[in-house]
Amino acid sequence: MERHCHGPIGPFVGGGEVESTPAIRPTRVAAIMAARPAALLALAGLSLFLVPLFGCPANQCFLKICTGGDCRCSISSCTEGAGYDIKQNKCRCLRGYYDIGGQCLTQQQATQYCGPGYAWFGNASTGVGGCQKLQCRPGDKLDEKTGWCIPKDQLAQQAGVQLGQGQTLGCPAGQVLVVDGGKSACVPAAQSCAKDEVWNGQACQKTGQCPTGQQLDPALGRCVPYAKGGGDDELVVDVQTWTMSTYGQPNGAGNPAFCASFAKKPLSFGVSPGVTATVRVSIQLAFPGNEVAKGQAQSVAVFDASGNPVPPSGAEAVQTAVMSSFVPLVGGGGRASAPSAATTVKCTVTNASAPVVVPETGGV
Repeated sequence: MERHCHGPIGPFVGGGEVESTPAIRPTRVAAIMAARPAALLALAGLSLFLVPLFGCPANQCFLKICTGGDCRCSISSCTEGAGYDIKQNKCRCLRGYYDIGGQCLTQQQATQYCGPGYAWFGNASTGVGGCQKLQCRPGDKLDEKTGWCIPKDQLAQQAGVQLGQGQTLGCPAGQVLVVDGGKSACVPAAQSCAKDEVWNGQACQKTGQCPTGQQLDPALGRCVPYAKGGGDDELVVDVQTWTMSTYGQPNGAGNPAFCASFAKKPLSFGVSPGVTATVRVSIQLAFPGNEVAKGQAQSVAVFDASGNPVPPSGAEAVQTAVMSSFVPLVGGGGRASAPSAATTVKCTVTNASAPVVVPETGGV
C-alpha cells in the first residue's frame, strides 16, 4: 500500500466535502491510543494508513482511514476552525469560518480583525466575505474610532462651518472624509482602504486569499507560509515570518493594510490640513513559554523626522491596529518558533485638507 498524507470529509466552505468537526490534532494521538486500545484493534479490519508524524509538514493529514472506497482524515495539522479536504489535499476552513490572513476566523473574530467602524459581512456557506464600513443615515458620518454615527450638524459645528438645506460635510475629489473621535479630516483616497483592501491606483480593492497557514506579504508580492506541522507536537507558527508579512519588513514601509488602519486618522497624530508626517512604529511580540495562546504585543510610535513620540491618541490608534491582527493569531494557538518577534516599519500619515460643505448627494 502507498503511504500518503491525505485526508477528511464533510462541509467545507465553498463546497467540497468535510467532517462536521475538525480532525484530531497530533497532541491527542498518544492519549487516544492509550485510552482506546480495543477501538484501535477493531480498525485492523479496515484499510488503515498510519503516517509517521514527522513525515508530513503543515497542511497535511497524519492519519488516513479508508473503509472500502470511503476515506477520511482522522489526524491532521490543520489549525483551529479548519479541516483536511481529501479532494483538494489541503486544510480548508470549515463552514461558518472565514479564511482571513491564512487563519480560519469566526464572524466575531473577523469583525474584530476589520477594526473599529467596520464589520465583516460574508456568506457562511461559501466562506466569502470582506470588511465593510458601517453605514449611517444620509448626511451623517461614521466615527471610525467609536463606531457611532455622528449627526452632520454636530460635525459641521466642530469644523466651524454652517450647513444649509440638503448640505453636509465632504471633501474635494480624490479625498475621503474620515471622522475620528468626533473630529473630521480629508485624507487621500489611497489612505482610506479597509483592512482587507489595497489601493490599485484608482480604487480600494479586496486582496487575494492565501491558503490556510499562509499570508500575503505585499513586500514580496506572494503568499508566504508561516505555520507548519510540529512533528509529534502541535502546530508550529513561524512568528517572525508572520510578524513581517503582517506589519512589514524591518526598517521598510509598513504593510499597507496595517498602515491604513491608523493613517486615515491624521488628527489623532496632530497632523494639520495640508501636512504629511512619517510615523515609525516598533512592534514587539512576546510568547511566554513559546505558547502562541499566551502572546503579548506592544508598539511604540514616534515621528520619524524628530524621534518624538506621537500623541497618546495616535499611540492608541497604532496599538489598536497592531492588536486587530494579533488577537486572531493568539486565538489560533500553536507553538511559537521563537519566544519573541519584532519589526520596525514606517507609515505615512497625510491630512490632505479641511472638510468642505458639499451637497448630500455629492462629495465623499
